[in-house]
Amino acid sequence: MRLIDQLQRLYCLPQQSGHVLPPNAAVTAPARRLTAADLERGPAGEAAIALHLTSPEGYARALVIEFARSAHWPQAAALCQALTEELELPAPAVAVGGPAGYQLWLSLAEPQPVATLQAFLQALVHKYLADVPAAARRCYPGDSNDCPHLPPARLANEGWSAFIDPTMGAMFADETWLPMAPNADKQADMLAALKSISTTDFQRALAQLQAESAAAVADEPLAEPPAQPTAKPFSTAPAATASSLAAPSLGSQFSDPRDFLLAVMNDAGASTEQRIEAAKALLPYFHGPKR
Repeated sequence: MRLIDQLQRLYCLPQQSGHVLPPNAAVTAPARRLTAADLERGPAGEAAIALHLTSPEGYARALVIEFARSAHWPQAAALCQALTEELELPAPAVAVGGPAGYQLWLSLAEPQPVATLQAFLQALVHKYLADVPAAARRCYPGDSNDCPHLPPARLANEGWSAFIDPTMGAMFADETWLPMAPNADKQADMLAALKSISTTDFQRALAQLQAESAAAVADEPLAEPPAQPTAKPFSTAPAATASSLAAPSLGSQFSDPRDFLLAVMNDAGASTEQRIEAAKALLPYFHGPKR
């Protein structure tokens, strides 16, 4: 089935595991390896397919952001736009998922460590979804073993989850599902137009988000230091000078200034001031003229 081919191309690991469940049922058993025949049961209306996004080695290649309330479509749409225009990444798939509200599905060309993916998701939430309550959104892969349900599939209310044209998202503000089964070929055509995020682009976007976050923290006014109850003992040690301050121990192996600044920003041995200054210096590399 073309639709299953596209779902596997975009979101499935080589040995994808998950659960075959009744519609909207909770996961209660350990995940097992899913076959193409298992995946076909979702579009056929026979079962709900919950994908376990993380491999046993701790890698994943799909990211899912769920908005539990239809009222948050404007934020979901704005995030879609930011992903393509500000971060210059391929467009995500948009789905309506019944109780899950809206879903954004992002595909990675190569599996990445889950900790790195969680850092990326946290940075997206911090910058673009701060006004969406935590109870009204969910990101996968998360800290728990919760699994997103893969569209299209029949829902408990007899409606259907499905991938949709993002320009039609507002039409589902009252009911975030389809009243009938979506056409499998049209779902496949929609997914065939999507591209996976390359590792290079993913790392660039993550570095951009981290640099912007560090710069924002640096621009916040400093709090007044707490009053000291007693004065520190007088020291006769000479005051530190610019020449005596330790520099990051990165060596001289960098020929590209951007690579050096990224290394400083992520160097645990560098001081907070040094890492913040590196983040500030990185911003022009990510905010040049639009191509």
